[in-house]
Amino acid sequence: MKFRRILSLGILALGLAVSGSGCGIFESSEEEDKNPFYRSLDGSEKINVKDPAGESGNASITGGGPGEEALLNAPGASQEGTGLSNTYDNFGTPIPGVTFETVYFRFDQSRIESTETGKLDAIANYLKNNPGTGVVIEGNCDVRGSEEYNRALGERRALTAQEYLLELGIAPSRIKTLSYGKEKLVALGNTEEDHMKNRRDDFVAVKLLHP
Repeated sequence: MKFRRILSLGILALGLAVSGSGCGIFESSEEEDKNPFYRSLDGSEKINVKDPAGESGNASITGGGPGEEALLNAPGASQEGTGLSNTYDNFGTPIPGVTFETVYFRFDQSRIESTETGKLDAIANYLKNNPGTGVVIEGNCDVRGSEEYNRALGERRALTAQEYLLELGIAPSRIKTLSYGKEKLVALGNTEEDHMKNRRDDFVAVKLLHP
């Protein structure tokens, strides 16, 4: 009698243990519930986007790390963009000694921040005062995310800057846009500061081949 009671209690305890450990088998994993455009801030998640045609829109991710405003407002933050060719597909040749300030973006965004518009105003003023010149806009992203997604995001960043210049009266024939995605990193680390430096538009002043 005592043996049967002990055996029954043992079977009951075993059943409860199996039930408790097995419930997770039937639950959806966290990975399955995530949006396909999900990108974690620490870069630990990977993107698996099956439809590149849908990647040109903004993902539903916003924000940016601490210190981003300081980077956006950095007075000495200027770079000379570098193209893959000296003629930019028969558009123009880079003008030595002329550099434009880099425009930076928040995480996963293509909107021009109010702190960055002055840089685009300066580019427009240069073009207005120098007939026969143009500008190449190179959109870039940080290292996180798929190549396809970042190529599309870089394109949107370049096109947003182009739209701003068009509104200031610059002719479309004087602007060329390119997207390098995450191919042209200026900071090779994996800190948030490195990512902020890579989320940018570079601008190259060119002498137009066909003014």
